[in-house]
Amino acid sequence: MTPRPVRIAVSGLGAIGGSLLRLIAADDADRRRTHGLDLRVVAAVDSSGAIVDAGGIDPVALAAHKAAGGRAVDLPGATVAGTTVADVLATGTGIDMLVEAGPGDLETGGAGLAAVRAARAAGIPVALAAKAPLVLAWDELTGPGPAVGYSACVGGALPTVTLVRATLTSARATRVEAALNGTSVYVLSLIEDGLSPADAVARAQATGIAEPDPSFDLDGWDAACKLVILANATLGTRARLSDVDRTGITGVTRDDLLRARAAGRRVVPLGTAVPGADGWRLTVAPVELPGDHPLARMDAEEMGVVVHTDVAGRLSATTREPDAVPSAAAVLRDILTLARTPGR
Repeated sequence: MTPRPVRIAVSGLGAIGGSLLRLIAADDADRRRTHGLDLRVVAAVDSSGAIVDAGGIDPVALAAHKAAGGRAVDLPGATVAGTTVADVLATGTGIDMLVEAGPGDLETGGAGLAAVRAARAAGIPVALAAKAPLVLAWDELTGPGPAVGYSACVGGALPTVTLVRATLTSARATRVEAALNGTSVYVLSLIEDGLSPADAVARAQATGIAEPDPSFDLDGWDAACKLVILANATLGTRARLSDVDRTGITGVTRDDLLRARAAGRRVVPLGTAVPGADGWRLTVAPVELPGDHPLARMDAEEMGVVVHTDVAGRLSATTREPDAVPSAAAVLRDILTLARTPGR
């Protein structure tokens, strides 16, 4: 059987977008055989503008170009097609799917939300790595229209939403705990090991775990976004970012970490959802957990979730992610799922 082409536009060519480009190229023959799909990157968008090639852009060459500090519009042989995803769609290149992995704007949704809206208006499904569009427009993006996949938005490669949904099919959640910001977990672990906060952040940036501006992670915004998405997807609520009581990790000192460790406990940057009389209470903050708690046993490169239930016991799952590749793998998972969805 001839593999079916899936023409992809990738918007956002940072750590996740670049890793995704390499993954798309890496297992192409196996994917054609196993899934019957021929994934082709035919458009790419970064802050410099948009490029298109109906015959396919070499994903490895583009990833290497970006890793070397290049701009998409300067890729040798690139055809520039404006500055936005909407401009790409207007070229008639025949996009089958959009990947949105650009930086987030929690005020307006920015270019990311505009890109998702343009794609869905054109009848095109979207695989998201960017969280801001979902946080700001949950009902819109999960309502009628082309599907939106968002596995990578809630814990990287860990299929967090799928696990929690499956658990709650026959049970009720009494508490949800999530340590899903890998940067904060990593930085606190390095500080506990003796690095200064500045050096810990610098090492996280050098490994690609932290962004050039780490405040989105360290101030708790990323964890709050993930908690909102998880609550909306699994807990039957409609949470907003303003509903989250948020405290970052910048006030945590090495003395705090060592004091907790001496008492057999561990400070973990934790998102929690607890039911109350007025709905779910959502909190993001550094919390001391008992040493035998599943999230207290994580190493520096792990993230995880714990769901306490009324009748199904306690579910816990973790993922170890030393770089952006596992998150890119989650995006690829969504691409393949969306491409195999009936009607696509």
